[in-house]
Amino acid sequence: MIIFGTIFCFSSTIIGGIGYVVNSFYHSNAILWTTYSVAYILEVVGLCSFKANVIQYTIDQLVGASAELLNTFIYWNSAAVPIVATFFEMCRCLIDIQYYVPISSFIAIIAVSTVLVSYSCFKHKLENISLLKNPIKLIVRVLCYAWKHKYPENRSALTYWEEEAPSRLDLGKDKYGGPFTEEEVEDVKTFFRMLPLLIATVSYAVSDEVYHWIMLGWFGAVKLSFLDCAIASDFFNFATSTVSFIFWLLIIKYCFQNCIPSILKRLSAGQVVNFIALLSKLILLTINPLDSTNTNNAPYTNNFLILSQFLDGLKFILIIPASLEFTVAQSPVHMRGVMVGLWLASMGCGYLFNINLKYPFGCDNEYMCTSYQYYLIKCILVLIFLIVFLVLAKFYKYRVRENEVNVHLIVDDHYQRYMEQEEEYSKRERNSYEDN
Repeated sequence: MIIFGTIFCFSSTIIGGIGYVVNSFYHSNAILWTTYSVAYILEVVGLCSFKANVIQYTIDQLVGASAELLNTFIYWNSAAVPIVATFFEMCRCLIDIQYYVPISSFIAIIAVSTVLVSYSCFKHKLENISLLKNPIKLIVRVLCYAWKHKYPENRSALTYWEEEAPSRLDLGKDKYGGPFTEEEVEDVKTFFRMLPLLIATVSYAVSDEVYHWIMLGWFGAVKLSFLDCAIASDFFNFATSTVSFIFWLLIIKYCFQNCIPSILKRLSAGQVVNFIALLSKLILLTINPLDSTNTNNAPYTNNFLILSQFLDGLKFILIIPASLEFTVAQSPVHMRGVMVGLWLASMGCGYLFNINLKYPFGCDNEYMCTSYQYYLIKCILVLIFLIVFLVLAKFYKYRVRENEVNVHLIVDDHYQRYMEQEEEYSKRERNSYEDN
């Protein structure tokens, strides 16, 4: 799926470039919208296929790696987005559109081609680990068994001793007469405990700003300075995330390792920053709304938005890598791919809601919705998400996998080796007797 996603992204870039070239010589809205629509669909499908599988695939290559190494990989993977966005948004505000589009398309083609060539050269050295268990099938089987059975199949008091009555899901364990191992049932329980915590990524996506990409000189009546263009294109958001990631990975991780809070505390802090960022925009638009005489659809470029974008950059580094790290760390091995997919899906649902929330409030400005009612509703929603997440995080039970010693296996192995040694000794004695 990773290579297919990369091919789709490559095809999207080629088709988009062809549409731009054709439109330059023969202007046709039908051709332009057709090529751009196909390119956009391929890009979204390819990006989702790539992102949903690259985490699991890369972790499979790091078999036996330490938790610190996996944590570093997840943070660098998350940092790639703001680093690239910072570079492109800066170029967008410095380079004219007629040069920016072909340059950015050329860089994208080179980058995707490099990935395809690298995979072809090194695929024989990569591990291809097949999924031994179907996680969806296991979840359905455990739920069906819990639905059909209200009491343990094994009723002997000598078989188990529990202070608390087992739950319906626990009845599927083999010690209660069920067809599943204890590990399988605990995996399913962990899956359902983790699902509500995906509200963190939903909250992030709901509060995020989905700006239209603005290009300097795109509109004849709108002439922007670099600062105004940077504010309108959310440049300071990406720049803050980039600097924060570099500071975190190169300084905090090594110099203040003992002071780093737990994953859920980082996520909780990210939710608080998320709410404060929205609240700052609400206050700004209430005090200083967009000029009603704006007839050129000019972007809202109040300098105080830099503070809001700074908070947006902080919430990214607090929520996105921490939520992904939590998902990877707590997910059962055979459910990791499904959980990462649900992590992306929860973010997609939040963005879908975020985009469609603008229409009821008459957000005419395509760069940023300037309706304070819009931000008031988002503040209320994010505050509800914050309270719910704090409650869920407080009562979340971490999955701790205990490496229990299998005494029977050790004894069987010991006697097996003893019998093999005894047989070898008898064979030597017999051969020695025959030689004499």
